[in-house]
Amino acid sequence: MLLPRPNVPADICRLIARNAGQPLATRHYPSRGQSAIQRLYYHARRGRLFYKQTSEQNHRDCRVAPHTGTLAEREWWAYRLAVALGVRVPQLWLLNRFTTVQTWLDFPDGRTYATYHGVLQLRADNIFDCACYDWITGQIDRHDANYLYDYVTHDVILIDSAHSLLHYEGSLPDYLRLFESGNSGMLHTPQSTKIHRTMRRLTARTLRTVVPLRHPPEIAALAARVEQIQTVKTIADIIQLYRGRV
Repeated sequence: MLLPRPNVPADICRLIARNAGQPLATRHYPSRGQSAIQRLYYHARRGRLFYKQTSEQNHRDCRVAPHTGTLAEREWWAYRLAVALGVRVPQLWLLNRFTTVQTWLDFPDGRTYATYHGVLQLRADNIFDCACYDWITGQIDRHDANYLYDYVTHDVILIDSAHSLLHYEGSLPDYLRLFESGNSGMLHTPQSTKIHRTMRRLTARTLRTVVPLRHPPEIAALAARVEQIQTVKTIADIIQLYRGRV
């Protein structure tokens, strides 16, 4: 499994230290992130970078105790797991316990695309992989502004996974709700993907290395979610997990 390097490249650190941020449209702000400091930077080689520094208020609003893993740390751990599994996500670095910076992808989020362009054409294999990943990470905040839509490949690209790896289980992601309502004939079709096969080979040792959780209930919850996702075969199986029917 490929793991990202934990250190932040020096050129990115220098860019942020100069504080030469660009305007960031308010429509890109997450619904519960208004008290976070968020900026865009332009890097000549890497393109635009999204900087996010969470606050104590963010953690109170999201009911996250920072000593068990800050929102920034959780987003970094979720990114590490995505890379290890092969899930398509923007490259991300952890600057410090409360701050991340990631590459900015110029794709519309789900809300923007549906509002201005039309119905999302969703691929079953991609939805299967994303839903499995969101279940494993316990993502409870996958609303329509927390994923991008690649309108060329029809891929859902997951972003803003800070509210992850907690004790409670995930709620039905927006893209999964859309797929269920518009693709009923595909719900029970068996899916076999490289990402899911990698999930089925996940071991406790790998999880501890990639996701160094500190809170025993969260560690146990992650292990349980991995065990559950290793048995699913269809998108309908994942939906049943989210709705607590199995």
